[in-house]
Amino acid sequence: MPLIYAYTAEDAERDGELLHLSPATALEAGYGIRVLLTKGAYREAVEWTRGGGWQSEDARFWDVLSVIRAAAKAALANERAYETKVYRVPNYTRSGAVSRAESATPQHLVVRAEGYNLTGEPCIIVALPGEN
Repeated sequence: MPLIYAYTAEDAERDGELLHLSPATALEAGYGIRVLLTKGAYREAVEWTRGGGWQSEDARFWDVLSVIRAAAKAALANERAYETKVYRVPNYTRSGAVSRAESATPQHLVVRAEGYNLTGEPCIIVALPGEN
């Protein structure tokens, strides 16, 4: 049966639905393939809006890359999603107000491997639980 339509991770990245943060940081952390984050995963695990200089998005991305390493390897090997968690100081409270928290809380993440484009180039996608 011929392929009629496909929406790839490459398309989602181009549309801004998946974010390819700091490829240099991912490469330095040992990832030889793209690591893409959903907008939700970026907002909850990487984004830093509170200023203060005691957190940075690059450092938070490094933390995510370090924490998901085992799940990413397993996802690539087994073609299924794995849940893990990263500890982060939240930007916002559950109600959406600016957080004043100074201690880290867990953020659950889902890590899966899939084809990046129609040629089958692999990528890692980091999402929040319940995101596709």
